[in-house]
Amino acid sequence: MPSHIIAITNQKGGVAKTTTAINLSQALVLSGLTVLLVDLDPQGNATQGIGVALDTIKLSVGDLILNKEISSSEVVYEGDGLHLIPATPLLARVEREMVGMTNSELRLSHRLNHLRSKYDVILIDTPPTLGPLMNSALNAADSLIVPVDSSFFAMMGIKELLSEVGEIRQGTNQNLRVMGYLLTMSDQTRIAAETWDGLIAGFGEAVFETKIRRSVKLKEAPAYGRTIFHHAPGSAGAEDYLNLAKEVASRIGIHPEVSESDLETEKDIEVFVGGIR
Repeated sequence: MPSHIIAITNQKGGVAKTTTAINLSQALVLSGLTVLLVDLDPQGNATQGIGVALDTIKLSVGDLILNKEISSSEVVYEGDGLHLIPATPLLARVEREMVGMTNSELRLSHRLNHLRSKYDVILIDTPPTLGPLMNSALNAADSLIVPVDSSFFAMMGIKELLSEVGEIRQGTNQNLRVMGYLLTMSDQTRIAAETWDGLIAGFGEAVFETKIRRSVKLKEAPAYGRTIFHHAPGSAGAEDYLNLAKEVASRIGIHPEVSESDLETEKDIEVFVGGIR
């Protein structure tokens, strides 16, 4: 069965999009699935967040989009259960050049299709702006997860994102759908409750039952190049993302089992620089 491609997307910054991409990817791995994380943000935060230094990367997602001579597998870096297509600042230049390329926003889709048979799930971390890279993700994805933070401005931008999704569906990716809306940085404040109520009123069953609670450990983990499961496996953040992984797997028709032993120890992620071994 070919992999399901999910883009984690919201054009509003600071909604825990990259945090979700990293930790949901690892939670799915702990659930027994084979997972590829694609970093499509020129800042490379997802890449660095799982312990890969940008100056060690030889090939990245920018090269994959720009150079048709590079095979998709050459750009995959194998980690500790989690595989990665990294991003570097080169991607910002590639995005500018994409404006003059024919069908440039379909290139990522074509390249990832060559990897579908190797993974259960492919997750794409997207930049927080609409443009060629975001559209590349929307064309490559089967479905979207939209993180929404617990703030006054939480719902801003969703309408514009959905409008873009509608345009993509009418054109180049007719099967694209929103898998679900995810409340992040949830706490006991009134604004968090109001944001939750607004999501339920607007999107109903499309809202994930899991809420990602506000957590210091989730903020700390990327600084150490670790997922929450490697940094603080007994934390609320680890519990939340594991629960989210179960919901995501269920929504795409997979019912994995979690290995409890994988959650008991902290370990560093190792990445083999230079492609698949």
